[in-house]
Amino acid sequence: MNELIKQLDETINREWAVIKAGRFWTQVMSEPVPGELYRLMMEQIYHYTRYNSVNQAAAALRTSPERRRLLKFVYKHAAEELGHEAMVLHDLKSIDLLDNASLQDGPLPPTAALIAYLTQVAMEKGAVARLGYSYWAESCYDHIDTLLKKFRSDLQLVDANMTFFVAHSEIDAGHSAEVLEAMRAAEPTEQEKADIVNVARTTLYLTGQILERVALEHAERQQGDLKLAA
Repeated sequence: MNELIKQLDETINREWAVIKAGRFWTQVMSEPVPGELYRLMMEQIYHYTRYNSVNQAAAALRTSPERRRLLKFVYKHAAEELGHEAMVLHDLKSIDLLDNASLQDGPLPPTAALIAYLTQVAMEKGAVARLGYSYWAESCYDHIDTLLKKFRSDLQLVDANMTFFVAHSEIDAGHSAEVLEAMRAAEPTEQEKADIVNVARTTLYLTGQILERVALEHAERQQGDLKLAA
């Protein structure tokens, strides 16, 4: 198990390094954050968060009933994730950035890909493999803390405007320990260990692609506005 955790951490750190060298991260950290860029990012979080509880619960279908501790984690976690997208809507509304028409446009392509991939993992691999996603998602705040502080500073946000991130930073501290416990209780086979690492790598890669597409989409919209103004 120690070797699995080491491999997971190394894989996740590599993917975060790529994300932090990308267009979105570089722009946010080097320039004042436009409200529209933040809105686009939060909309993508809304879209995939809507399905996190569902695909977590669906993962039980491909999980042996004998893995009771793992299934208890799945059921509990699925229930706790239910409705968290409402916090995104609250946060956007609190700073006058909620755009219901834009939400109706649906997720950007990499966001749709992340949703579809997690559904596929749940239905084909089950709860053990999906732990790769939970492992990094529940312990990402060490990586994104500087990003969140920049959002706070540039957009003058307080905790009441960031309930999604504030609540998750508190909830996920407990969840992270539960993920490790579930992973150990599952006693994964060598193939399942490989699946866990692959799911971690793929989901974090897709998350990075979401951020890159948000930056591209924002730039294209800005160009379009400039052309209209001209």
